[in-house]
Amino acid sequence: MLKRDSLTAMMQQLSHTLAKVKRLILEEEHKEALSTLEGVLGEYFGTSITDLLETPANVFRQHLDRAGFLPEELSLLADFLDTLADTCERRVDRDRIWEKVLLIYDVLEQEHKVVSFAHIARRAAIDAASDRSL
Repeated sequence: MLKRDSLTAMMQQLSHTLAKVKRLILEEEHKEALSTLEGVLGEYFGTSITDLLETPANVFRQHLDRAGFLPEELSLLADFLDTLADTCERRVDRDRIWEKVLLIYDVLEQEHKVVSFAHIARRAAIDAASDRSL
């Protein structure tokens, strides 16, 4: 029970941080938003923006498997990455990040049997906006 309460508190804190990042982006405080994103990705999820851009999808998937994230954590990671992708100026960088977001959605659906209407809608929007042809 204590572990579950701790996880809930951490997820709430991360959700608040994500909301802060989105607010910073709307207020055009991109440098602070990126700094906050980098901090969360490094401290909580064990990765960096550079790693996300340079790491192939199969290696990223191995990282996810080793980390043993719970579905709630994976869902928030996808949200953070999707927000990061929205800040990318270069299309190729945005597409690389979105590739990881879609991979996380796949892991949630296939491994954890978690299906979300929000993820389905976001997947369709990403597919439409990226160079992907599915």
